[in-house]
Amino acid sequence: MTSTDHPSGGSPSEAEIQAYADGTLTPERAAALRDYLGKHPAEARRVAFYDRLNAQIQASFPSTDKPEPGSEPAPQRAGGSPRGRGRRGQLPASRTRRTLALFATVALTLAAGSGWLAASQVSAPALDNAAVMALAELSARPFSAASPTRVDPAAPELGAIGLRLVEQRVLQLGPLQRANEFVYLNGDQQPVVVLSAAAPFAREQPQWSARRVGELRLLTWTAQRQRFVVAGNARTHGLMRAADVMTAR
Repeated sequence: MTSTDHPSGGSPSEAEIQAYADGTLTPERAAALRDYLGKHPAEARRVAFYDRLNAQIQASFPSTDKPEPGSEPAPQRAGGSPRGRGRRGQLPASRTRRTLALFATVALTLAAGSGWLAASQVSAPALDNAAVMALAELSARPFSAASPTRVDPAAPELGAIGLRLVEQRVLQLGPLQRANEFVYLNGDQQPVVVLSAAAPFAREQPQWSARRVGELRLLTWTAQRQRFVVAGNARTHGLMRAADVMTAR
């Protein structure tokens, strides 16, 4: 984690913004920076640009463990020729090798599967950051007030509380990390952003909790191996009702 001695509440340095986009800032300073971005949409849009750029770079240049060119395979273990061994001694050794190979394959498969799940898990701070950036982008660009022609089945149904779905997309937060973003409008044409992302190893927290980030309010919870964030301006009508409806499902 990157730590800085920047005064609390002041404008962040360029190094802090880069560390924040990379996800290497200390939790305490990241929380302070989120609060700062909630009060300064222009800075939040700049951080959102860095975040998208980092995700694109990581997705375009994934790390690999291929052997370097020119490297030679490891020499085989010295031993007697199979022709020099008796058939009675060869069969048990062959079965042992096959058994060990099978166990090794199973172990590697399980390890790869758990590693993929861990790598695909979106952390709570990362989802909070994405919510702040999404709101900053909405404040900086016009968006269509028309409902999408195709609605994702995962989109929460919030029409009963006066929220109408107007946008939906998938955010790339990392090489294996994605989040679903849904944008709703209330009767006052104020946006409410709903984000959800995979969190297979996160502890269940089905009751939502709220906190302020500058002028924004984030309502967060974890259920059914997913993290959720409902975000909007603190004065937006329907914000808490949306979280109530979603956590009651």
